[in-house]
Amino acid sequence: MEVKNRSLRQRLRIYIPFTIGKVQEQLAYKWSFYLFLLSNLFSVLVSYYLWKAIYQSSSSPSLNGFTLNEMIVYIFMSFITSNLVRVSVTWDIGSEVVEGTIAMNLVKPINYQVRLFFSSLGNLVFRFIIPGLPIWLLLTIIRYVNLGEKPPSPIIIIAYLVSVCLSFCIMFLFDFCFGLLAFYTTYLWGLNLAKSAILGFLTGQMIPLAFFPESIQRVFDFLPFASMNYTPVMIYLNKMPLERVIFSMGIQIVWIIMLYLISNFFWKRVTKRITVLGG
Repeated sequence: MEVKNRSLRQRLRIYIPFTIGKVQEQLAYKWSFYLFLLSNLFSVLVSYYLWKAIYQSSSSPSLNGFTLNEMIVYIFMSFITSNLVRVSVTWDIGSEVVEGTIAMNLVKPINYQVRLFFSSLGNLVFRFIIPGLPIWLLLTIIRYVNLGEKPPSPIIIIAYLVSVCLSFCIMFLFDFCFGLLAFYTTYLWGLNLAKSAILGFLTGQMIPLAFFPESIQRVFDFLPFASMNYTPVMIYLNKMPLERVIFSMGIQIVWIIMLYLISNFFWKRVTKRITVLGG
């Protein structure tokens, strides 16, 4: 046991600097990140006024189980969650393939996939501290002052954070698998933009999946997309009974295992046929 703990500590000493380095990089280019954040906040505000107009024109105070107040919380929590789990692995792999640095990274005595994971973890830490926590606190304070609503219970918040961590792992592994296409196409800019747009729709970031037909919702229950954003947000809104929370987290864990196996399978295949430009 002591040998295993020592080995774990040694591995962490190797890879944690990549997490710290990513946080420092985000701080160094914080204005670029803030501009990106403001552009996303603008789209959130557009969604807010759009849904507000929809509810005002509706004869029912509730649509598909969402009141206007719940929809407002959903919009902002979906923004926070999607921002936390967002990764740039596809961009990282694609740029390294084009520049030729992928070859040098593969001969280094570190696991390439683990290195990318810890770098992405730095993004998660930074986005939780800088935009995520302040926006959540502001949203909570405003709703308490204006509506007298208390924040969710500690159990719900813990369940939400656990689900977010699982969502992050799913998103990382999914993006890693997608990024491996760079070994075949060498240029993923257009495909990555298309992927981001499709995920924004399928993960419930734009429209809650509850607004889809029930048959399609059943399909989404067993796909990884709902696990990337919709599941943690619905847990935060307390719209899932306990058995549903356990089921949804179980689906998240299953997809982590499946995507891990898939990523390892394709990683072994693509590294046998590396063709790089430059470098």
